[in-house]
Amino acid sequence: MRYHLNSSWMCGCVVLALALPAAAVPALAEEAGQWFGRAVLVTLSSKSVKLEDRADHTVSVTEYDGAVFNADGKPFLDKARYQVVDLTDAGNSSGGHKTFTEADGSKVFAKYVLKDAKPKEFRGTFEFTGGTGKYTGITGRGEYHVVLVSDTALWDELRGEYKIPATVGSSRPDPTK
Repeated sequence: MRYHLNSSWMCGCVVLALALPAAAVPALAEEAGQWFGRAVLVTLSSKSVKLEDRADHTVSVTEYDGAVFNADGKPFLDKARYQVVDLTDAGNSSGGHKTFTEADGSKVFAKYVLKDAKPKEFRGTFEFTGGTGKYTGITGRGEYHVVLVSDTALWDELRGEYKIPATVGSSRPDPTK
């Protein structure tokens, strides 16, 4: 007995064989929401350099480490490690970078800019610039409010919005469940 297989039948089988595994991978919808984070940070290191180009001109880099939790009890950036690198050019600009790391290793990156500084109190804006793991492709922005508690400790409140694009086969938990 001889079988005659035509090319269109074989092509259909190949397409079906490739499509079945893809259909088994769950697709997650885009996730978007509001975020209210509360954090505590401690100073790890600080380096200042005095420049001679004008009076009282210093440039500094300060590193902070701590934890943030979601004040609304939602899963987004809840109980995550929170690291900050602050870059200050006295009299010109102040800002830096924030990194949030969840227990599963997923990270969110943000940059920030200081807008208002009073003794022991700082306010500014931040923007999510990217992420890894379940936060790949994240975007968003918000405002922060920092209060110095001592020379080496501070607390930070962050309020903003975020958007995580739809993914296929993500390890990100489905926000609808």
